Amino acid sequence: MALLYRFTQLEDRGATGVFTFIATRSVTRDLHRDATTREFSFAHQRWAVTLCRTERALGAFLLLRSSSSGCRVLADFTFTLLNREHFSRNETHAQRQRRFSAECPAHGVQHWLPLQDLHTRRFTDDNGEFLLELSLANVTTLFECDVRTGQFPFSSGGTLETPYFSFGGFEWNVAVTEERTGGIRAALNRLTGFEMPCRARYRLRLGCGEQAIVDSGVLDQITDQATGVSRGTTFSCVISDLGGRRGIIHVATELQAAHPLSEARVRPSETVAANCYDREKQSWCVQADVEDEGKLRVKLFCTDLHHVPCNHVRYVAWRAAVLRRGQESVSLGSHSNYYVQDGVDMGVVMETTIPSLDKELKGKRFDSDEDVQNVVQDFFHTPPKSAYKEGIYKLPERWRRYAPLTVPSNTPVSEEVYPHKENRNVSQDVEDSANHQ
Repeated sequence: MALLYRFTQLEDRGATGVFTFIATRSVTRDLHRDATTREFSFAHQRWAVTLCRTERALGAFLLLRSSSSGCRVLADFTFTLLNREHFSRNETHAQRQRRFSAECPAHGVQHWLPLQDLHTRRFTDDNGEFLLELSLANVTTLFECDVRTGQFPFSSGGTLETPYFSFGGFEWNVAVTEERTGGIRAALNRLTGFEMPCRARYRLRLGCGEQAIVDSGVLDQITDQATGVSRGTTFSCVISDLGGRRGIIHVATELQAAHPLSEARVRPSETVAANCYDREKQSWCVQADVEDEGKLRVKLFCTDLHHVPCNHVRYVAWRAAVLRRGQESVSLGSHSNYYVQDGVDMGVVMETTIPSLDKELKGKRFDSDEDVQNVVQDFFHTPPKSAYKEGIYKLPERWRRYAPLTVPSNTPVSEEVYPHKENRNVSQDVEDSANHQ
């Protein structure tokens, strides 16, 4: 038996996820049964790990559980046996850009480590248990198929649809329609999960054979809750240009993300919270208030802790944004938290830079409606001075976070980001800039 007990999401270029498993002593003692973990989700796919053994060696395989016909998933993965004495003695096996599909859903190593080395090299404890770490990165999902066009009346506005495939817990297909006004429209459609809208990020390529004639680029769209249809994109060509002489269109779709959306309407001036639900129909509570500095902040509570299985921990990750009428949305960033059945949820606080209108108008008197309108207009269109100062103070941290991703690995970050600085302190520069502002 192998139990998942820890997950870590790294903020790197490959969006690496690190899973740590506890392998019990039955893994090394049972010759007639492989130890397979429960399914876990990552990069909108479902995975599992299998530990197999022979009489002399231990092996490990990564399994893709959500494979479907026409889909292939490319991924980098690394298995690491954690040594109990020092990390430099860890045993690692890595594979790059392995292709998982319905025909080949597993990749790994059959004879990885001699069984006797598990004890002699201090991988196991006194109970015969050891730690296995799996790193997954650079996961890409591709769907490809060839569709014949001759059997559809495109001259009368017919629709050509691909077979369905699985991604992100939903079923999808690609629909190509020839418009009556000229050109064709291609869109990704969701076929299941109509309880809530879904935000999909994908890329479409249509052509003849392996050659792509039209490319949509990356599309970030919300599929309709009732029908699952997305806006798609329009190409200035006709079906015959794509199908060639054989009348076969090659449809290639790169699937990047599929996130269900849940909306909650809250008022900072009211203490009443609003409810929303996730894809597993678990209930959440959203509450908004104003902090001492007059900025809006949002709190998220899990109200269904009793649905978490006993002796288990539930890990939840989400993105949040504040939608303001007539203005651009304000992102609250990515958040995550662990939940247990007998725990107490104090709420996850998501802070914003949105000022509070109630605090701005409190204690002021106006002679006319025009004065009120002017104050409200200035409030929404003129950011406070503190916003500039806060932004300047955040610059060094943002530089440290993103600069290593844009400079060569052999170039020191300090030389690339601050090439003109010699002995001057960065914090002193920030303080001078803030005071100047």
